[in-house]
Amino acid sequence: MKNTIIIFFFTLICFYLQAQIGGTGTYSFLNLPTSAHESACGGINISTYTNEPAFVLQNPSLLSDSINNIAFLSTTKLFADIYYGTCGYSFKNKKIGNIFVGFIYLNYGDFDKYDELGINYGKFYASEYMLNIGFARNFNSDSLFAYGFNIKPVFSQLEKYSSLGLVFDAGLRYHNPQNLWTLALVIKNVGMQIKNYTPNQQEPINYNFIFGITKKLKHAPLRISVTLNHLNNWHLSDFDFQKNNPQGYYSDTSKTYTKFQKNLEEFIRHIIVSGDIVFSKNFYVSIGYNFQRRKELSITPRLSTVGISWGFGFKLYRFQLHFARVNYHLAGSTNTITISSNIKDWFK
Repeated sequence: MKNTIIIFFFTLICFYLQAQIGGTGTYSFLNLPTSAHESACGGINISTYTNEPAFVLQNPSLLSDSINNIAFLSTTKLFADIYYGTCGYSFKNKKIGNIFVGFIYLNYGDFDKYDELGINYGKFYASEYMLNIGFARNFNSDSLFAYGFNIKPVFSQLEKYSSLGLVFDAGLRYHNPQNLWTLALVIKNVGMQIKNYTPNQQEPINYNFIFGITKKLKHAPLRISVTLNHLNNWHLSDFDFQKNNPQGYYSDTSKTYTKFQKNLEEFIRHIIVSGDIVFSKNFYVSIGYNFQRRKELSITPRLSTVGISWGFGFKLYRFQLHFARVNYHLAGSTNTITISSNIKDWFK
């Protein structure tokens, strides 16, 4: 019966994905990294099996007994005066299983308000919020497979315009502690606006279909992850087919490609690779490479380190501290700090 319910749920999602309209989408803050470790791993990682509950915001099936009673708080300063942060806590219920409660906020700061004549009417504010309620269970007591779901009410306030939405994530995870393999599949941000910013103007929410694989080397302190992002959208670039060209070339703003080169470029943009050097349970160093960021945000004369991210984490007393730096563009980088702790340790 349980497996039937899960299959039925994923079938409903597939029908929804086929029916969803296109467009730029709203609630884009849902795609931001949710912790320093994840930021260091290239921005998205759904297959790293650790004791960090922040990863549950990306893949609900990563929720397990190993992260119960652990709380975390994360903050990031984006460009200008834009800040966003996440927090969460996981625990276990005998009937439901593992449960996670999290929260994400994005504060765009304050803006000067002017009318078309240039008259100043003070300031206005913009912010967005998301509550995350997730749960996960193994298929049975000795199963290597687990499934999980996130339910995410979303609220957005942009000056006098406000919107309310409801979004879901569904994830499957395979983790083999003997062979040190983890595979994961996630459908993220499937949902719709319940209240629109303006009447009769419903905006789509862009979903994401992600596959991830992580391998921990048995005789070396290295954990390697490969994530395939946006599998529901093959065309991430701005290639145009030149119909009048008898040779069948494709082109973007600066180069011309054959069909094979075009498809290779498209495929590369879906890949995120990362590696963790795990020196001990209390210290790691991470580095990641996001091909899409590199392709879209770098400047050809000065590629620099755009698309590269790095970070580290260590334990200090009863806290686990994480730091990450992400190079988005030559104009600047972002820093993320995450703090986590096991609540039970404070009552021993």
